[in-house]
Amino acid sequence: MMPQPKITRPEMRDVLGFQVPVEIYYLHRGHAWVTLEGDDRVRVGLDDFSQKLLGLAENVRLPEIGKVYYQDHLCLALIRQGNKASFEAPVDGEISAINPKVRQTPSLIHDDPYGEGWLFTVKPINLRRNLENLLYGEDMVTWIDEETQRLRNLLEARAEVTLPDGGTIVDDVYGNYQELGWRPLVQEFFLQHLTRKGFIPQAK
Repeated sequence: MMPQPKITRPEMRDVLGFQVPVEIYYLHRGHAWVTLEGDDRVRVGLDDFSQKLLGLAENVRLPEIGKVYYQDHLCLALIRQGNKASFEAPVDGEISAINPKVRQTPSLIHDDPYGEGWLFTVKPINLRRNLENLLYGEDMVTWIDEETQRLRNLLEARAEVTLPDGGTIVDDVYGNYQELGWRPLVQEFFLQHLTRKGFIPQAK
């Protein structure tokens, strides 16, 4: 059995209710994060934005150990009430271990996304080049703020919800405002690369 990675708690910044790490963690624009685990491993999970947007998942589909994935390719999915949200791989590499705790208790992904809710580890192939495509530190904070503004615009346009100045986004956006639609939310925030390329996976 692979040794379990040591969880390092980063400094966090609050962005309208979303917790954003400003150190240690790199963020893919599909909302998967990466943190380095020594010279030959990285740990992968999903950010707080994704979890507050989708709410509690009932199931998680993790990649197989030994399989190779490439940055921006689909590698995992969360399932809620029969709806599937697929996520893109943040780096190229071979899956070296998965987190058995999240298979048994998927709510960990929502409740502790940067800690016990991590998903799997990867033996990276092109790490230096991949990291250049990820966000880090203040760039991550700025980008999550932009994502939050896009979400506020969607809430106002589709759900007629206007947040007061200084207000925070409610946890479980989809559960509270199902008129936004599961598939549109997934495409808008988690599958931007694939949507731009004209391939839009079906939610099942």
